[in-house]
Amino acid sequence: MWVIFLLLPLGLQLQLSQSCPSSCVCLPDGDVTCTGAITEIPHLKANQTFRLNLTHTQITVLNPRSFQDLFLLLRIGISQGSLATIHPEAFHSASQLVSVVLSSNSISVLPQGVFSSLPNLEQLRIDSNQLTSLRADLFQHLVSLRTLDLCKNQIASLDVRIFQNLTSLYELKLCENFLQNIPQMLFQDLKQLKSLILYSNQLTTIEEGSFDNLNNLKLLMLHKNQIQEIPPCLFWHMPSLLTLTLSSNRLSYIPKETLYYLPNLTKLTLYKNPLLSLPHQLVGHMPRLQELYLYETSLTTVPSNLFANMTGLASLNLHFNMKLTSLPKDLFCCLPNLVKLSLRNNILQDLHPDQFSSLTTLRVLLLNDNMLESLSAKIFRNLHSLSMLKLSNNNLKNLPGDIFVPVTALKFVALGNNQWNCTCSILDIAKWMKENRKIVSDIQDVLCHNPDHLYNKQLVGLTSDSLGCNVSTPKVPVTTTLDQHVSRTTTGGQHVDGTTTGDLHLYVTTTGGQHVDGTTTGDLHLYVTTTGIHFSKETSSFTATKSTTNAPIDTLSPTTTLFNQVTPQPSSTTASTTKEVHIDAAKSKVFYNKVVLVNGPDIIHNNRHQSWVYLWTVPSTGLYSGFLMALHVVLIVTGILLIIASVYALHRLHKALREIGTTLTRNHAVITKRFKDFNSKL
Repeated sequence: MWVIFLLLPLGLQLQLSQSCPSSCVCLPDGDVTCTGAITEIPHLKANQTFRLNLTHTQITVLNPRSFQDLFLLLRIGISQGSLATIHPEAFHSASQLVSVVLSSNSISVLPQGVFSSLPNLEQLRIDSNQLTSLRADLFQHLVSLRTLDLCKNQIASLDVRIFQNLTSLYELKLCENFLQNIPQMLFQDLKQLKSLILYSNQLTTIEEGSFDNLNNLKLLMLHKNQIQEIPPCLFWHMPSLLTLTLSSNRLSYIPKETLYYLPNLTKLTLYKNPLLSLPHQLVGHMPRLQELYLYETSLTTVPSNLFANMTGLASLNLHFNMKLTSLPKDLFCCLPNLVKLSLRNNILQDLHPDQFSSLTTLRVLLLNDNMLESLSAKIFRNLHSLSMLKLSNNNLKNLPGDIFVPVTALKFVALGNNQWNCTCSILDIAKWMKENRKIVSDIQDVLCHNPDHLYNKQLVGLTSDSLGCNVSTPKVPVTTTLDQHVSRTTTGGQHVDGTTTGDLHLYVTTTGGQHVDGTTTGDLHLYVTTTGIHFSKETSSFTATKSTTNAPIDTLSPTTTLFNQVTPQPSSTTASTTKEVHIDAAKSKVFYNKVVLVNGPDIIHNNRHQSWVYLWTVPSTGLYSGFLMALHVVLIVTGILLIIASVYALHRLHKALREIGTTLTRNHAVITKRFKDFNSKL
């Protein structure tokens, strides 16, 4: 008995595979997919076919017998094939159909009454065919139709009665046809319509009142047409509209109050229109508007109160307006939720210091590809959430050194391809760029434009001397030939040079910014009265010497190590002491021969490359800390992947269990029926 129960499902599966044509794939749930060189609807088991998909076939005709045996068929799809002719009675034997998809074929004519026997049809797609016209009564019996797709045909006009009885229609697609006008009463019966797609036609005008009965419409797409004029009241009876696209038309003017009664609008596109101006009273109260696209127009300016009623705006795109030279001071005053503002590729020459003062939630600001020459130091002062800023491809010559200090969240800034004037006045912003080189994305493109001798030089590679900030000072040479002690006291900005072939001891007391240069093949001792760093090359004990003053000094030495600053304690007189600090050269291999100290190590002269390089200080535990950080990252990524894998496995398990349950239920019913038949025969 148990053997019979186990073998029956296998027998049913074998029977199903034997009844399925070779060019088809038949699934137990009644889904059949056929493809290849078949020329007619294949013969299938009527009680095992609920959905039939025919793709890339050679079927050219549907005749009255095409579906006569498929009395349980609910969905038929014949797409991407060669279907050209449909008999008027092709669907008369399949009145139960709820979906007919005839996309991407060669249908040029739909005969009268072809859909008259489909009262239950909910979806009809005849897109991407060669239809040029439609009969007025073609859809009059499709009272249950919810989706109608006629896109990508060659329809030039529509009869005013064609949609007369489609009271349940939810979505209507007429895009990419040759429609030149819309009859005023064409959509009057479509009171349930929520989506109307009319883009990429040849519409020049739309009559007033064409959309008056579309109270439930949420999506209206009119872009890529030839519309030159909009009636003022065209959109006044669409209170539920969420998205309106008017881009890529020929609108040069929009009447005032045209967009006054769209309180729920969330997206509006007006780009790629030759708009010369916008009325002050263009829009009404639009608190839910989140996206506005107003680029590639002929606007020279915009009304100062244009965005006053758009308090919910999150993304504003005003780029590629090639005649837009200025912006009103208070243009963005009422946009507390703005996240992205694009003003790129205009010809803006100046911005008011308070231009962005109210945009406290702004994260992305695009000002690149304009003609800006300067910016106020406080223009970004309230942009605490700004993370991306583009100022590249302008005419900027300089920027205040503290202009980006208030922007604490900044992670990306572009400053390249400007006309930087590399003089001493640019030193502050250059220093900021050096300190924040990780967030300056195009720092290699920040090049000098002036003066001529620095043209095309990278700004961050220039020193203060190169920028003309330091005045050259005279040098005082000191030379020894044996193990000697040399003492030198200076009172001005001078250099003390020491050259020796033996051990050199320099005692220097300074009152200004001097350089102490020592070149030696022996031991070097340096005694400096300063608030900076003291060095010695050999092992020695503490030594003190008196001097009169102390001041910062730039020191050059074969070997350097960073120490805390030591401030000499003055004695009862004006004298102070100088400490000799020992540095063990064996602890660090000598790879440079000079170091310049400015309030601590800054740059060093590399022996191997014979050039100056930046000095990096790495903590002793840096390698271990890096290893721990990398290990944590690996563990976190592994955990995330395990979670994803677990969720996917649970999903597959749930799907498999559901399929097993369905199969068992079906097999149980079949087995039960066969046992009843068997018992009745006994």
